[in-house]
Amino acid sequence: MTEFHSSLPDPRQYTPVAPKNELIRLTLAVQDAANSDDRALWHSELATALTGYLERNELLPLSVALAMLPSQEAYRTLWQALREVVECNPNGPTALPFALPLVLVAGSRQKTTLAGELSNIDEINALLREHGVFAAGCDASLGAKLIHPDTLAGINSSRLYYLAQDGAGLARTLDQLPAAPVELNGEGVFLRYLVGQVTVAEGAEPPVRFGSAVNSWGLPVMKLLNAALDQDGVTLFPIARAPQPVMQAMVAGGMARQDVALEVFASAQIRALRELGKEPVAIASAHENGELRFTVSTPGDERNWKGFVWPLSPLDSVERIVANFRELMADCQVNDVRLLPEVAADKEGDIPLFFTADDLPPVDAVRQ
Repeated sequence: MTEFHSSLPDPRQYTPVAPKNELIRLTLAVQDAANSDDRALWHSELATALTGYLERNELLPLSVALAMLPSQEAYRTLWQALREVVECNPNGPTALPFALPLVLVAGSRQKTTLAGELSNIDEINALLREHGVFAAGCDASLGAKLIHPDTLAGINSSRLYYLAQDGAGLARTLDQLPAAPVELNGEGVFLRYLVGQVTVAEGAEPPVRFGSAVNSWGLPVMKLLNAALDQDGVTLFPIARAPQPVMQAMVAGGMARQDVALEVFASAQIRALRELGKEPVAIASAHENGELRFTVSTPGDERNWKGFVWPLSPLDSVERIVANFRELMADCQVNDVRLLPEVAADKEGDIPLFFTADDLPPVDAVRQ
């Protein structure tokens, strides 16, 4: 009987480092604290150090620290501490920017451009208020522009820190962000954001339900997005995720886009193989360059296979990605799912390495 492996190894490389960087030293002190009181003390020291770097706009030590931390747990500790500092004005009400990720699954047989602004954004804001995502009476609202993820990532942590203390400046900054229309020439999965701001009273909880389940408002928002972006000859399936403060929204949006893209890839390839009368085999593998790779193929067929690449970001969970993939395969009634138990090479010669049904037979793999 084949040994069961529920996930893949994590291919990301973490090298133990001497804590010469102040932020690395403090992050590891938070992790290694003997008790909750010591942890709180070191966390306060870390927050103070981060505040100093942000106030001086000295981002290089922060970038070095994030790049050289020795584990994902350490990365998450520093990232969360940075997020807490960025998202709070220590001197009064916080002007908090937030974003609602939109994954757009779209296709067109001819070159087409989807609008970069939503003509019905007032209806979307009203709907979110009606469903309690925005608390009654608060000043939360989303802008009409579809913002590209690279544009949002361009607002660095020091800028976010200062904007939290300057509501008018935040409004001007968000207003100046360029809209990003979606260029279609075939099919694709695209990520955009609707961006807004809200005032959070000192010491109070935000009046926006950040990170909550989409639930009842998802379908009506989808209908409004379709109404705003609809064009003849275009197929469009917009998927909204819950709004979150900007740093968290960028992480959640990236994950959501990859989740949907993997689902679109796999379902299309499974359907194509079954139309040829062939039963699909799904394979997942981890690679030395920090990628997960997925293929859907069939034994004895060297031509009709396709692959999907998931470049792992620092906060991605390999276990979550693989669990979702296995669940997707179960939903698609693919019974032969194989997981490579060790980290594979990036390339074979000059060609990126992908495993298909004939390369990875069941005896050497995991079957679902």
